[in-house]
Amino acid sequence: MKISLCKHLFPLTVGRDGVTPGDCRGCGLTWTDGQAELERQAERIRLATARDGNCEHCAKRVTVFQFQREQQSWDEAEPPLLWLCQHCWSRAAITVEQEEAAFADTFGQIGEGPLARLVGGLR
Repeated sequence: MKISLCKHLFPLTVGRDGVTPGDCRGCGLTWTDGQAELERQAERIRLATARDGNCEHCAKRVTVFQFQREQQSWDEAEPPLLWLCQHCWSRAAITVEQEEAAFADTFGQIGEGPLARLVGGLR
């Protein structure tokens, strides 16, 4: 197993397809490989925290896993840490992904013109 001590820096390229991250300037790691490694690490942490208990959503007595969505800039406090069964954990993860996609779609519909004017007005 190869361990990188690189503090990855992915340069951004603006093109017709939007903003895309390039390969790491320090070690050459691709953005996709970096994201895949982060997913593997998150899965290992999820499995390492598993314990027997009651699911906080459905109340079944089973193996439960930690679930905490990422904190967003508009959150006043850190999101709660929940202990969920496998089924409820998967449903919660899908819900978070759908909410993030809906936010990205809404933000994308604003368009670059108004966004550029906003950023230009903040300078």
